[in-house]
Amino acid sequence: MGESHANTAKMLSLIMKAVFMTSSFNKLFGRFFGFLFTAVLLSSCLSESEGDFTGEGRGGSMARFTFLKGYLYIVDNSSLKTIDIMQPENPQVISTIQLNAGIETIFPYENYLFLGSQFGMYIYSLEDGPVPTFLSLFEHSYSCDPVVVANGVAYVTLRSGTSCNAGPNRMEVVDVTDFTNPQLIQTIPMVNPHGLTISDTLLFVGEGDFGLKVFNIKDRRDPVLMSYDETIPTYDVINNYSRKELIITGSSGVYQYSYQNPDSLFQLSQIISNKNQ
Repeated sequence: MGESHANTAKMLSLIMKAVFMTSSFNKLFGRFFGFLFTAVLLSSCLSESEGDFTGEGRGGSMARFTFLKGYLYIVDNSSLKTIDIMQPENPQVISTIQLNAGIETIFPYENYLFLGSQFGMYIYSLEDGPVPTFLSLFEHSYSCDPVVVANGVAYVTLRSGTSCNAGPNRMEVVDVTDFTNPQLIQTIPMVNPHGLTISDTLLFVGEGDFGLKVFNIKDRRDPVLMSYDETIPTYDVINNYSRKELIITGSSGVYQYSYQNPDSLFQLSQIISNKNQ
């Protein structure tokens, strides 16, 4: 347990150093620090190789940073930064790619990065080295846009509200087998979709204050709704596949659920936020 806490502290320290290396991140990081802390803490608990920064680190679908092969990738509103973390005590920014405004999330898949933005989904390649190479942009109407990817299919949630004032609320299923030419497969109506995660043949999609949906994606191209629990407010969701557990962030705090039975999730624990105490 002590080693796990030490590795968590090391990871947090690394991210703090990397994020504050440029002033453009100061306000952004302050706004997201609470969730980042939770994501990093949980990621360290779920990691199979504690203290190893050379693999892949995947947080929630609404994360603004990810680890891949010894590098930290961070997005802010209009840029993508690559930071060398092979020496955690001395992280170095090795590239900054300027993007159109509205970048929101980043998700790693194999040797590729998927960026969710208010105008579309960017795909970047890391096949030729740590500095991302632009491959394509899958455009959609102005809307908030988290994304996850598995087996050549991307699932993109689009919602109205806050700064994203367009609708309709929906989930788009996108064929990304050709990274240079993503193609829309279908659109599924939603209530107010937020974060999402994949576990084998299950797709969990948060509906914000309106609950959590579970889809069967045995056919990756055709999600089928299995259950909808309106009592679990879900902004983002991270899965621990080996334990069949979900970490859910919602309006009231952070929750842990078992999905041994995906038709009826079982709450294991909770951390209530101060504003709700």
